[in-house]
Amino acid sequence: MVTDEEAKRIVDAISAERFQPFLDECSGDPLVALRLYCWDGEASRAFLGALRDFEVAMRNSFHAKLAGRYGRADWWDSPRVQLTSKGIGQVCSAKQALQRELGPQFGTGDMVAKLTLGFWVGLTGRGQNYEMQFWNPALRHAFRGYQGRRGALQQQLDHMRCFRNRIGHHERICHRHLEKDFDTLLRLMEYLSPEKAALHRQFSQIPDVLARKPRVLAGAEPIRL
Repeated sequence: MVTDEEAKRIVDAISAERFQPFLDECSGDPLVALRLYCWDGEASRAFLGALRDFEVAMRNSFHAKLAGRYGRADWWDSPRVQLTSKGIGQVCSAKQALQRELGPQFGTGDMVAKLTLGFWVGLTGRGQNYEMQFWNPALRHAFRGYQGRRGALQQQLDHMRCFRNRIGHHERICHRHLEKDFDTLLRLMEYLSPEKAALHRQFSQIPDVLARKPRVLAGAEPIRL
């Protein structure tokens, strides 16, 4: 793949601290660790597409359900909505960012896209009586076929939020049980959009990428950047 000297310069660019966990997983072999580092990036890129579809499906479904419940597209500004202090801060931050980017005439679609995944997942939590405000009358209907309790689902959603943020901040994921992460992601997507879930089950590159790992580390298959 590269010479030892080239590998050393690449590691210097990555930083020794960031590269150390990859070395630890590869018994200190820098060339194998570099292959693992590259494969880790390949896996992160593969997951991003599925996570994007999951996030978009969830926020759009939540928005539709809550706009219908409160009778207005900007339901977050309804006097009947009582958000937690964290939720209020997230709404304010989104509005301020949109005003800087687009001016005062931004639309509700802009707001839906700007609100973070953490905000949407937070609506399934317990704070500020969210269960009675949002879950029971509206949000539970976004998850077709789900028969469990709100709390169990909220934990799975937050697991995906943390996973997505880890990838978004370029942190390693190679140490995770990625097959299980993919199963969880598909199951949640199935509740929100069976059609999207079916598309990912049939065409996702994630299973192929995960299967490539041992061959990439052994040098039998090339890295992909």
